[in-house]
Amino acid sequence: MHILSIFRKKIIEYLHLVVMCVSLYYVSKFNFVYLDASAEIVTVLFGFILILIILSTIKACDSKYFHLIAFILSIFGIIALFVDDYGENNLLYILFQYYECILLNLSVKYINKKANLSNLFSENKILVSLFLFITFVISYVSKNYDTKYSLDILGSVSAVLIILGYIIFFYRIIKTKANILNGSKLNLFSLIFFKSLSYLCFSLFNDTTINILGHLFENIVYYYIFNIIIKEIVINPYNNLFNRFMNKSQELEIANKKIDKISHKAANIEKLNDKFINLIPDGIIIIRDKKIESVNDRLLNMFDINDELEVEKADFDKILDSSQLDIFMSRINSMDSRILEKPQEYEIKWDGMKKWVEVKSLIANDERGEYIISAIRNIEDRKKVEEAEKLLELKNKEESLKNDFFANISHELRTPINVIYSALQVQNGYLKKDNCNENVLKYNLIIKQNCLRLMRLINNIIDITRIESSFFIPNYKIENIVYLVEEITMSIAVYVKSKNIKLIFDTEVEEAYVNCDSNLIERIMLNVLSNAVKYGKEGGNIFVNIYKDGENNILISVKDDGMGIPSDMQANIFERFSKVDNSISRKIEGSGIGLSLVKQLVEIQQGTIVCESELNVGSEFKITFPTVEYSLEDVTDEEQLNCYSNNAIETAEIEFSDIY
Repeated sequence: MHILSIFRKKIIEYLHLVVMCVSLYYVSKFNFVYLDASAEIVTVLFGFILILIILSTIKACDSKYFHLIAFILSIFGIIALFVDDYGENNLLYILFQYYECILLNLSVKYINKKANLSNLFSENKILVSLFLFITFVISYVSKNYDTKYSLDILGSVSAVLIILGYIIFFYRIIKTKANILNGSKLNLFSLIFFKSLSYLCFSLFNDTTINILGHLFENIVYYYIFNIIIKEIVINPYNNLFNRFMNKSQELEIANKKIDKISHKAANIEKLNDKFINLIPDGIIIIRDKKIESVNDRLLNMFDINDELEVEKADFDKILDSSQLDIFMSRINSMDSRILEKPQEYEIKWDGMKKWVEVKSLIANDERGEYIISAIRNIEDRKKVEEAEKLLELKNKEESLKNDFFANISHELRTPINVIYSALQVQNGYLKKDNCNENVLKYNLIIKQNCLRLMRLINNIIDITRIESSFFIPNYKIENIVYLVEEITMSIAVYVKSKNIKLIFDTEVEEAYVNCDSNLIERIMLNVLSNAVKYGKEGGNIFVNIYKDGENNILISVKDDGMGIPSDMQANIFERFSKVDNSISRKIEGSGIGLSLVKQLVEIQQGTIVCESELNVGSEFKITFPTVEYSLEDVTDEEQLNCYSNNAIETAEIEFSDIY
């Protein structure tokens, strides 16, 4: 279909040419002068049309070569109006044909480069010299040899030279490698061919029929000129422009797709940024000209704000008091825009709600100017913790003061009691020697026992105070726990006997070494044994047994068959001041801090203590300590063990002061 359309175009083009030639031929049959005038007018008209085409398309073409060709041919076409083919005008016609031929050859040099009038003649000295020489020759001939014969000779020579010039021009066109000529070489050949025929018809023959052919050939020349010019100056440039436009349109379409893709990506990034900003655990607020421009969801949730529009465009002083606003703005004005501001605490308000927040701010810039980005972290919980820490610190100070008071008062009480107790012992020595009244000795014994009770209470208070204030430091040594427990148990035999209770000691192992403080073990055992004696029944039994509890533990059991402990009280017996009988009329004396101290002393030495009891059946206290590997150098020697035995008897007097 495309080939057929091109073929039709060619038929139409040649049909126009045929119609024009036939028309000229028929006109010549009626009046040759009219034909000559019509042909010349058509030629001039073609020249003017070419100039108009040149002027209207010169900016649209990259190469100006065909404009140069069209200009040369159009100028000489217009000049033809003033030149005839006889007489002096015939010489001008020949001269202009020379000029046209020379200029066409001159134009070949500017196929691939721009013609510059300033160096046009300096670069083409030979052709310019030839141009001037021909002008001189024809001028000389016209003045000195104005005869029919000389004109014929000049016409014949000129015809040969001009046709030779056209052949040289076409040869140079063929030899050039310029791409712009590839599609027009055949048309240029046809143009040169018919141009040469036209010139021959006008120059060598003076026959009417030949002149008619000359005019036909001249019009065919202009057909090919128009064919070349329309194709190379109008169609091809505008095709190139159209192709460029289409390419640019495709590029723009691709660019638009890329822009759409980038815009879509930017929109996704913006959405992702919004999601990211809303995922940040801190509130984000943007402030411009002291007005709130934007906030994230976290800030809205922080102050229970349902609509973001409530906050946006609001004055910043709506959420900060004037004093805090001045502090905030002074910090912002003094900070470096490249550095993130250090956190600062402010109290922010909104609709009656106040919250303590920590604010970090940064100054940023955009096309609208400076603005402030602030990250706001809710520190209400931190403030509550700080408040609680202050209260705790105050409470600890109060507790420390109380402990110090108890320690001081205990110390102040123990000193006079020790003096009284020592004086009683001295006095008893003198009274026994003098065989004093038994009632005096009896009351002295009562005073002694109560002194011991006070000493026991004061010692317990001091130890508890030291433990709670972290000033209690055990004196650890590797001890044979079996020997220690046995010696301590035997030291209370006199007290057990006074209660008519049978004391039984038994052990599975002869030696078990524990890293412990022997004084603390003594306090623990005497306290537990004193409870067994106090709450045991007359004629009952107390069993002290030592077992191996696994590979690395030793278990000490103190069991009695006394009154037992009610089940609802068993969970509280290790609490301070807890007693089975708290009434004023209770039969058994005690402060209620003994077992609490025992538990603390056991746990200090990495041990455990539990109680198993049944009302009216009895109670069993199980104390477990971890055993250790030892060497002979680490074990306490016999001399120290004998000291423990003597100390145990003295300590027993204090621990059993409630039993009388």
